[in-house]
Amino acid sequence: MIKGVAMVSGKWIYLAAAALSGILMILELHVCSFIFILLVTLRILLEKDKWLFVMFCVVVVLFIMGALKSEKEKTTIHSAGKVQLYVTFKEVPNIDGNRLRAVVSDLNEEKLILTNTIQSEPEKTMLERQLRAGGSCLVSGELIQPGNNRNEHAFNYQRYLFRQNIHWQFQVNNLSLKECDVSKLSWISKLQNLRAAGINHVEENFPATLIPYANALIFGDRTAFSEDAYRAYQKIGVVHLLAISGLHIGFLVGGIYFIFLRLGLTKETVFWLLVSLLPVYAVVCGANPPVIRAVIMTLILMVSKKWRLPLTTLDAFSISFIVFLFFDPYLIYHAGFQLSYCVSLGLIVSSKYLLGKHVSLIQQMANISVISTLTSLPILAFHFYEFSIISIVANIIFVPFYTAVVLPAMLFLYLLQFFHSALFSLLAGLISKLVFYSEQFAKVAGSLKFSMLLTGKPGAIGMVCMIAGSAFYLLLKERGKSLPYAAMPLFLILLFQVLAVNFSPKGEVIFIDVGQGDSILIKLPYNRGTYLIDTGGQISFPIEDWQKRKNPFHVGEDIVLPLLKSKGISKLDKVILTHSDMDHMGAAQELLEEISIKEIIISKNSWQKPLMSEFITSAKQLGIMIREEKAGTGWENKSGKFHFIFPFGDEYKDNNSSLVLYGVFGGMKWLFTGDVEKEGEGEMIKAYNKFHVNVLKVGHHGSKSSTRTEFLEAVTPEYAIISAGKNNRYGHPHPEVMDALQKKKINIFQTSEEGAVHYIFSKKGGTFKTILQYDKAIQDK
Repeated sequence: MIKGVAMVSGKWIYLAAAALSGILMILELHVCSFIFILLVTLRILLEKDKWLFVMFCVVVVLFIMGALKSEKEKTTIHSAGKVQLYVTFKEVPNIDGNRLRAVVSDLNEEKLILTNTIQSEPEKTMLERQLRAGGSCLVSGELIQPGNNRNEHAFNYQRYLFRQNIHWQFQVNNLSLKECDVSKLSWISKLQNLRAAGINHVEENFPATLIPYANALIFGDRTAFSEDAYRAYQKIGVVHLLAISGLHIGFLVGGIYFIFLRLGLTKETVFWLLVSLLPVYAVVCGANPPVIRAVIMTLILMVSKKWRLPLTTLDAFSISFIVFLFFDPYLIYHAGFQLSYCVSLGLIVSSKYLLGKHVSLIQQMANISVISTLTSLPILAFHFYEFSIISIVANIIFVPFYTAVVLPAMLFLYLLQFFHSALFSLLAGLISKLVFYSEQFAKVAGSLKFSMLLTGKPGAIGMVCMIAGSAFYLLLKERGKSLPYAAMPLFLILLFQVLAVNFSPKGEVIFIDVGQGDSILIKLPYNRGTYLIDTGGQISFPIEDWQKRKNPFHVGEDIVLPLLKSKGISKLDKVILTHSDMDHMGAAQELLEEISIKEIIISKNSWQKPLMSEFITSAKQLGIMIREEKAGTGWENKSGKFHFIFPFGDEYKDNNSSLVLYGVFGGMKWLFTGDVEKEGEGEMIKAYNKFHVNVLKVGHHGSKSSTRTEFLEAVTPEYAIISAGKNNRYGHPHPEVMDALQKKKINIFQTSEEGAVHYIFSKKGGTFKTILQYDKAIQDK
């Protein structure tokens, strides 16, 4: 065995590349993956090692078969509809406000996502106390297919679940504990329940300031963080410190060795103790990819040292990678998995040159921070469309603080509370102040305008270039080049990416699917103008405290902002709020802190409404220009002309005071009507008689109160866009409106049926496409 290990010592990385190559051939075969496989194969041939080449081919074939097997197993025996199932909870149910969610399996071991709306506070308390991982219940409900993403680059929930072999959401009507049995629990379920008990214990006994940090650093649970605090850590690039990783595992292993050796245990005993405890700890910490990677690597290195196996740190890294993908090939899509392995690989291959004994401690910390930032950059750009510019400095400050203070303090406090409550209270108060000030520092640093660089969603070529730029940096630094010299290729690649996104020769109009509401993005070619007409927003109703969720859904934060960032948009030249209804401007407040806005245009006196008044006050505090407009004003540039053609008066009359924008750009004439109803349409007909447009944004979401036949005859549109929510309570669009549009043989797009509607154009013309349907092209203009 030792001889076999020795033959590939230092070369396990090639077998890890073989495993990835085999998976890519089945799950993700395209030009980029083909180039990767070709380069890996050529590199192995250059080794001139027949035994290594044979092993490479064997591993590739094995993982091809494994990926094919995984694909074949992703099937379901169910169909949509009402069912009664006996299910077992695969995890501790997540209860957030009045919503319960958990992964369950039926008697055929098919996994489902179970959801349930809790009806009362006593019911919630009972479920929290009694419902556990491993418990089995007889429940009735409806199987519903998970939704696909309805906006470009949005989170695809259906695909996310499919990669876990989950095909259905199981919406349960009533979850009765009388129909549940918790008598037979596996050891994993018991550990999951132990973790949940630990999290609850922290929430009940720790100071409020420390609860999110203790649960994150001890149990790997980050749900207790406020949105503001978590976003601040993201902006300065240190959010990884709030997750359990190799740093934590190393600290834990070192601590156990130190303590138990001082207590008189032998190294042999401590070794076997760690071999037993580390897998348990991985489950208790949530079994996330970074934790499992760190545990597997630690165990491999411990075993290697004990039995003197010729394995390097890079070998341990590679073996853990192979083991991971052997059990689940679809982990290659997991952002946490990608970040953990890419950053670790960068640090390992650079350790000899950048982290050696001749390098000072401060320089080592700086090197680690730079390497971590640059190796994670392509992944962050791909998944989140941005990365932190100040993360290098922030990591130099925060890593020592968390390593030397916060992490040890959380572990020590958790143990201390069981032995000395008075001392626990005293120390917890002191640590709370330190953590509070560090959090405030993170918020201030994260609020700096230059803290984040927005890259937009990189394409395949962009991703290849970013990865190559990061690799060149490591290579050049290893050869002794200076930081500016080594970073220059990546800097130029990022500069080109940002310029390509912002100054594209193509323009785009996006009718964003914000549910029941309106939000329209107009992006002109060559960065000549970026305008947002309305922001969407959801109507909320008063609820009790127990029903409130920790991180509720927000149209602005969860739909509009990610879309803008994916397009590389960090600044809006104009935000046009047609009127003061919640479903048109309710999400506007959420944009202020994340997107730079040059000016906001509102209809005359709409600020008299409380919602608009509150928003305008916030915008003025940020120094944003506010303009009240009505018919007769507009603007133009090389790419288009824009004019407001309604309303005519200064009195604000809700829907019939909506700003109506007429635009000529992209080879088309456009009319964006807000929520104008029949009375407003009549005023426009009277004022303008007939004026042809190519594209009409149908007023008031296709309500019966808008889009009368006379108005359609006046504007004679070729295309009609209806922005409405899927299965909305109002019945939009109304059948009479649809009938009127169809009689005029107008091409209709509906966000409720087709998701976001895009019009991509250049000088030669443009094309309509939708997210959920086939592209619909128009002839070049």
